[in-house]
Formats: sequence, structure tokens, C-alpha cells
Amino acid sequence: MFASLQWAAGLGKGQAFDVGRPSATLISALSSMGPPPESDLTALVPGCGRAYDALALARHGYAKVVAVDLSQTACDAAIEELQSSGDPAAAKVEVVCADYFQLDGLAHRAGYDLIWDCTFLCALDPSVREQWATQQRALLSARGTLLACVFPVCEKVGGPPYAMSVPLVRNLLEPVGLVAETIREDLTEAECHRPGAMSGPGGPGTALVAFRVGAA
Repeated sequence: MFASLQWAAGLGKGQAFDVGRPSATLISALSSMGPPPESDLTALVPGCGRAYDALALARHGYAKVVAVDLSQTACDAAIEELQSSGDPAAAKVEVVCADYFQLDGLAHRAGYDLIWDCTFLCALDPSVREQWATQQRALLSARGTLLACVFPVCEKVGGPPYAMSVPLVRNLLEPVGLVAETIREDLTEAECHRPGAMSGPGGPGTALVAFRVGAA
């Protein structure tokens, strides 16, 4: 994968797709959502990188956050970041070096209460997008929320990252039984996702969509 290749080449904080801190889009979403309604809820972050977002979710109140990345270099960087943070919430984050599409063990079958997808789908080859949608549904609990940071919203050919849009993501997830509960395409500049390579105003657009399991 594209991200794995960049990690293998060495990636510093704030370089390329590394934001250097939790995504502004996630922080805004958590502020709007409020604390988790129950004390035992779990979260999953595919393509976690340095696990900034995973730590933010643990700090917000999720009892366990699983941060997954295919790159061993990324996972090592995530563990180092968590250990150096000095944040007690880091103990609630488990870093897993694995192929996201192979997460089918017993530990994952109960489903997660929140999946945060940020710059994961846009890094995948379009040929596996339907597989991505199927796996998201398989790993989401019946009561859970898939929170999708739709980025980059722009017009471009090729990738990665590939151009994203709300209709594209909905067309992938609705056939597997997930429905858009809320859609925000009016994010302020301060709420937009800005990787290191795209820092500053005027970058590609960002949308935020919360998906839930639809009625049977």
C-alpha cells in the first residue's frame, strides 16, 4: 500500500500524510458528540499511523481503542508516540500491526462501537473499495457508528490519495447496510483535515459523515 511504502522510506512528524497531531476533523466531531454514553465502549482506527487519533479517542473516554496499521514502521512509531505522550489514556490503546482486511479473529467479531476512517479509504486502490465497505460493516457493532472523514474532496485523476466525495462513500456503504445518519459538508477551515503536506488554508475539501446500521 501507498502509506506502507512512505513509512518504509521514513516519515517524520508533520510530513506527507502525517498530521503531527489528532485530526482537526476528529476533534470537532468528538466535541459535538460528547463523551461516550457508556463506559465500556470500544473504537477502531484503521491505517492509524502514529496513533494520534487513537489516543484522542482514548482520551475522550473510549474504554479500548485498537489502532491498526499494515506498516511495522508505522506501528513502531505509534508505540513510541503513545509511550512518550505521558498520557494515562495511552494505556487504553492497543497497536496492532496487521492487514485490516484480515481482522477476523474472535477479538474483533463482537464489533466496535466506533470506527474512525480518516485517509484510509483514499489510500486504497479503487479495486478493493467494495471489500473495504464489507469489512467496515463486518467490524461495526449493531449499535455502532462508522465516522468517515471524507478526504480529499476534490477533482483529480489517479492517486493515492484518490479523490473522494460523499456520494462515492455512500454508494459503497449503503449496499452493505449502512446508512448516513448525519452529513456535514460545511466544515470550517479550522475543522478540515490537513495532513502535513497540505497544511494551511486552501487545501482539498473535507466532509464528515456518520453511518449507522440500517433497519433490517
